[in-house]
Parts: sequence; structure tokens; C-alpha cells
Amino acid sequence: MAECACGCGEPTKKGKYLQGHEQKLRKQLEEKVGGLPLLSSLVKVTGMYAQGQMSLEDLGRLVNRIYQKA
Repeated sequence: MAECACGCGEPTKKGKYLQGHEQKLRKQLEEKVGGLPLLSSLVKVTGMYAQGQMSLEDLGRLVNRIYQKA
């Protein structure tokens, strides 16, 4: 059996998450970053870096700014 992808360590019968744990993980991520808009910004800038649209230095600056807003 696979473990729940939320990090709780509980086994799953099928799928990646136990019931309700996908939302639990989403909520934890939002709170860690400072809300859904900041989480969206973090995903956007890492995607831009992955596509070669910004340097690692620029990515670091933007990620730092995102976390400072939290």
C-alpha cells in the first residue's frame, strides 16, 4: 500500500490521498506561503525559471519577496 501524499504517513487503499487529505495539504501549503494568491505567485515564478525565462538569481529574489509578504 502507498502512503498518503499529504505527509501524514497513513496507508491509502487506492489513490494518492486519504479522504479529505488533499484539501488538508492544500491548506497547509497556503498557510505556509501566506495564502492562495502568494502560492499562485510562487508556482508562476518557479515555472518561469523552469522554462528558462529568468535566472536563478532572479528566482531567488522573487521567492524571497513572496515569503516576505507572508
